[in-house]
Amino acid sequence: MTEPPNNFSFLDPVDPRLSRLAGQAESYVHTDPESCLFKLRLMVETMASTLIRLSIQQPGPLDLGAMLGTLERQGVLPRHYADHMHAIRRDGNAAVHGDAAPSSTALRRLRDAFALARWYFTQLRRGSRMPDAAFSPPLRDVAASGASSDAAEALEDRIETQRTRTRDALLLYKDAEEAAAWSVRCFGELRALEDIAAAVGEPLVDAESVALVMALELEQLLEHPVYGKGSRDARRDAADQLEAVKRRLDEQEARFRSERERLIGELRP
Repeated sequence: MTEPPNNFSFLDPVDPRLSRLAGQAESYVHTDPESCLFKLRLMVETMASTLIRLSIQQPGPLDLGAMLGTLERQGVLPRHYADHMHAIRRDGNAAVHGDAAPSSTALRRLRDAFALARWYFTQLRRGSRMPDAAFSPPLRDVAASGASSDAAEALEDRIETQRTRTRDALLLYKDAEEAAAWSVRCFGELRALEDIAAAVGEPLVDAESVALVMALELEQLLEHPVYGKGSRDARRDAADQLEAVKRRLDEQEARFRSERERLIGELRP
């Protein structure tokens, strides 16, 4: 009997619990995809909690979605890996609530988890060299129907495309907390430019003045009779649009789950 691959053994010296969760997920990917997704969600939640504790050094939010948002705003979690974590969170949540999933979903999320694990390793072991091994997909014991398997893969492609579009749309409508955090980061970058200018003898960049001018120009644009409207109305409209985008995301995710259920009836005898 062929031994299943152990793609996550490099996590042992970093976090044995993560290595164990990933190994369990790997063993379930074809036989019990829902358990695979549940284990991967636990893995991501463990990663996020550790990153919050190490980078922010204060108690963070308990909800996984909120934790990921905090890590992004603080510049700890790059968008590419945040997308992987959110995908695992969504599909893991669906599995926890009893939604069935095809092995194609579990395998995609396992690949995402492998990429996340390699990045996570570099964050906790800075300066250490990552193993060069590539991801080795766990083999199926029995081949699935070709047509149904192709349909499942096509569905996963559509889900990933839709989630990327939704993510891009949500970036246009950040809530007040996110906007404030991004403002602090931008202001810090302007301050850094001041220090660089002073070091090389160039005229100073007045960070406060630049930030004020940028804010005034944005306010004028919002209130322009052609290009905008009153800032209060603009903020209310932006909030309404954000809620509409979130509703569409929830509706689309529900349709995807229904379609997965139908496909599973074809994939599982």
